[in-house]
Amino acid sequence: MDTRHFVHMHEALRSLEADPATLLDPIKRTFVFDGRHVSANLTLLEDTGDALHVQPDHDELVLILEGECGFRVGDEVTRVKAGDLIFIPRDTLHGPILDNGRVAALSIFAPFFDRSQKNIRWSKDGFA
Repeated sequence: MDTRHFVHMHEALRSLEADPATLLDPIKRTFVFDGRHVSANLTLLEDTGDALHVQPDHDELVLILEGECGFRVGDEVTRVKAGDLIFIPRDTLHGPILDNGRVAALSIFAPFFDRSQKNIRWSKDGFA
């Protein structure tokens, strides 16, 4: 369990290294906090291709920190930009739709996101 209490987001984004558990995923993440009931990660989205996915067991909040893109949650697609907050209920198809540039986001998962488990089902793998 991570014991850090403070993270400066812009510094963390500059030195972002993908968590090894996400290296084969369309979305690379680095986890910044893990608690008993919640996990948080930072993501830099650039040229992710098909990044639609489902987390069957996790609700997620996504805060867009930099950039802008389309974002799908269920059947709804909305343009999001820095400062926008997105709620994704568990087992809901969602993901960014990148058209140019890069997007940085903070994601908060509940319950705890155990990276030793297969928590995400990707549409690229044929489920959607």
